[in-house]
Amino acid sequence: MAWYKTRRILRSKKDLDKVFEILIYNNMNNIRFFLLLIIAGIMSSCEVDNYEPPSAELHGSFIDQDTKEPVPSAIVNGTLIQLIEQGWVENQTNITQTLVVRNDGSYQNSMVFPGKYKIAVVNGNFQPIAPIELTEINGSTKLDFTVRPYLRVKDAAIAKNGSKVTATFKVEKTAADSLVNIGLFSHPNMSVSANVSVVSATQPVATATTAAKVHTLEIDLSNANFIAGRTYHFRIGALSSAPGAGYNYGPTIAITK
Repeated sequence: MAWYKTRRILRSKKDLDKVFEILIYNNMNNIRFFLLLIIAGIMSSCEVDNYEPPSAELHGSFIDQDTKEPVPSAIVNGTLIQLIEQGWVENQTNITQTLVVRNDGSYQNSMVFPGKYKIAVVNGNFQPIAPIELTEINGSTKLDFTVRPYLRVKDAAIAKNGSKVTATFKVEKTAADSLVNIGLFSHPNMSVSANVSVVSATQPVATATTAAKVHTLEIDLSNANFIAGRTYHFRIGALSSAPGAGYNYGPTIAITK
């Protein structure tokens, strides 16, 4: 309705009510129309998902190239494996599936789509390794990574002595990088690490050390964060000065307060 026509009919309250009635009616029709458009758009965009669910599994461990033993890691801020499926999207570079490495250095993911993948390892506590450009994952696929850890925690011993937990250990370097920090970490969960700890004892290492030096760290069980009768997990860690290095760890020991 043009403005001049509207002005001509606005001669009484009854006329004014009629205008509002017309406007409301038209607006309601517009709202219904737009809602129908939205619903139609949603329905037309829905397609039946005919894709098979992920049925492949990738598993393995990080193995020390010299000792042939697993390289312990950390679930929080530890080693990560990145999977990029090839051929799904042309020139795909930013769709990444991430696998977390367990504290014992192993990993497993049983929800992987069969196919070819580029695999990269990041945030490791070992010398960087080159990405694997193309790996076929089908069924149960085992893939171990042979690596060189920055440090090795050797001859580790953790024991409860009265109201204290004492850790003794040696640290072996594998490169010219320095040992910059050592720590004893504790947590009720077995995932204990430098980033998962209720009570810790850390010590910077300011001077050069040898592999024969015995380091000692203590945690006092009288700390208020410890609950009597509860079991806690203790773990030794050592940090290298290498850029981006994460802690290297020893085995986890369970002790009840």
